[in-house]
Amino acid sequence: MKINPFIYGLVVLVAFFGVIGVAKATGNWSVSGKIAASGEKVIPTGTNPDEIKGWMTLADVSKAYNIPVKEIVAQFQLPADTPETKQVKELESATFSVTGLRAWIKTRLGQ
Repeated sequence: MKINPFIYGLVVLVAFFGVIGVAKATGNWSVSGKIAASGEKVIPTGTNPDEIKGWMTLADVSKAYNIPVKEIVAQFQLPADTPETKQVKELESATFSVTGLRAWIKTRLGQ
């Protein structure tokens, strides 16, 4: 028996996107990295600076690692009026990077 290639392709696409759709509907699919499969916001634990992501805010980092935002701003020579709601990826400059922030926090934690 010969299967029509058009029908076969359609079945493959429906199966592929159907699996993704079901996974999203049941909460088992997350691609953003901002929320866990359970729907909770992902926040750094305060023990591993490698958990810091560019979409996190200065307030998220400050709270998790118990470092005042003003200290982070001063350390990386950021403008004094930098809002704590600013995502760290938006602060990239010659004096600041997410990688540099992670390294500085590791040093500060003695890791």
